[in-house]
Amino acid sequence: MKTQTDSLKYEGQCKFCQQDFSKRQIAAHLDVCSKRKEDKNIKNLRLRVVDPYMKNFWLIVEVNEQANFNDLDDLIKDVWVECCGHLSLFGDYQNEVSKKKIIADILKPKDSIGYIYDFGSSTELTVEALEYSNHQLIGKKNIELVARNYLPPSDCVKCGRQATYVCVYCCESEPALVCDKCAEKYHNEDDKKTDHCVALISNSPRSGVCGYAQEGSLDKLF
Repeated sequence: MKTQTDSLKYEGQCKFCQQDFSKRQIAAHLDVCSKRKEDKNIKNLRLRVVDPYMKNFWLIVEVNEQANFNDLDDLIKDVWVECCGHLSLFGDYQNEVSKKKIIADILKPKDSIGYIYDFGSSTELTVEALEYSNHQLIGKKNIELVARNYLPPSDCVKCGRQATYVCVYCCESEPALVCDKCAEKYHNEDDKKTDHCVALISNSPRSGVCGYAQEGSLDKLF
């Protein structure tokens, strides 16, 4: 997918009030959202998960003091990357962090750690620790997705209209995004040596990779 310019607002939504915010605004809003319950005795850690190459994809997650990297791994897979049961790791290939470790013991505000899903057609993400939060997590769980981006706009490589499909074969080299109309003709190009297989664009940095396809409506964020 196309990388957006730094001046573009990366729009997303707060889970609690369903209001729209830019990537820069959302973290500050979560501290004052009127739909959240505050408890000064709580000290959760707020994380931002981003694709370092396509920064218009982002998740805001909050974890309590019991959450480990297995919890975060499960959330990232469920929301963004799981396709074929591939392996994943936190850190990098030379310095892997055990998923049994408590997140708050490893990350403090302003720290970051890498995340890799699938060691073949890899999706590489960055987990950034933003600040502490004293808001309750909903339900009996150690981790919660509290905000995320909308599907970013992207242009059809053929005609420039809003793209709705991605070629899962072209995505390995140069992502090919096409609109509804052009997707119908994409299999019948003059270049018969190239195989194409189009799938609906997903609200994920893994869209089109290894056949990844998001289940359900793209309008449903949480």
